Amino acid sequence: MDIDLSIGGLLEGACAPIKYRIRAEILGHPASAPEMQDLQAQILEDALVKEVIAWQEPDGWLGWDFHGAKSLETGVRILCEKGIDLRNPVLARALAALEKYPDRLGRGIGKVGDILDEAGLGGSHMIRAAVLAYARTEDEPFIKVQVDVALAGFNAVLGVDSIKDIVEDYRGKPVFQPAALWPSIYHLRLLAFTRGWRTAENRGMVTAAVRRLVELSPIPEIWVRHKSQLISPASFCMQDFDPDMEAMDAAHWMMWFHRMECLARLGVVQEVPHLASQVDALADMLAAGNGRFTKKLTHRYFNTWGAYTGLMLEEDWRAPARRENDLTFRSLLILHYT
Repeated sequence: MDIDLSIGGLLEGACAPIKYRIRAEILGHPASAPEMQDLQAQILEDALVKEVIAWQEPDGWLGWDFHGAKSLETGVRILCEKGIDLRNPVLARALAALEKYPDRLGRGIGKVGDILDEAGLGGSHMIRAAVLAYARTEDEPFIKVQVDVALAGFNAVLGVDSIKDIVEDYRGKPVFQPAALWPSIYHLRLLAFTRGWRTAENRGMVTAAVRRLVELSPIPEIWVRHKSQLISPASFCMQDFDPDMEAMDAAHWMMWFHRMECLARLGVVQEVPHLASQVDALADMLAAGNGRFTKKLTHRYFNTWGAYTGLMLEEDWRAPARRENDLTFRSLLILHYT
């Protein structure tokens, strides 16, 4: 479909964050342009942006937790999603604090973060790297270490013919076998927002791994056993890479938008037929809606911002047009990065 119709409608009637991000990410307008400066000023008046800015402590940390609802992780994610300029002092100080205080990574996640890191399954250190990657930072050595962990997680998928190959039963629940590796949502996010790893060999491996994830879908929730404790890794959005789009409810649509945007940024969609067909179906839906995503979707996953959920950039969805703005924008991102 011709995305110009969708772009034109959003530039005319959407909120400032959507207008800014379309101009920046899709149209390539420089942040120094007068209209971009004006939109940036409007974004700073956004109610949620002002709330997050109010979380900032004197040392730059946002909130108190590292992981959770009112946390540095969620705060940075909101500011980046809302289109805050990466040079904004609040965001810059938050990112500097994240680099300066690695001793705070247990806040809101506790020992679980260390356990998952030790297992290579995406714990506190990978979350930290992914948060910095949202802000287009990837040159720090500790981020490169976590990128290698993420690549190893995807590479492990290639050795799995059946989920039974990597799980065992513990008290009636499937748990990862000792030393098993598997990608979490943070593996996917980190690779989606970084570029230094993208050699031909790595791109081919990641594409093949995603293709295998499609073949293995739907993937059950698999736990991590630590002594007698069961821990849930960050499998949000990572359990069904080949859903029936006609049967998805609103919650699954939110997960689909989030996962598919990351996969599009990853650069694998065109090489995985099942993903390409899903994006084709999305384009058909926009074409049928005259450039708008008109499917009526409402779920707290869209409007509740946290470590995993939250995609709504408009103030609220009480007006159907605002819901369509948000979902049309997400659709455009997927089409653009695909």
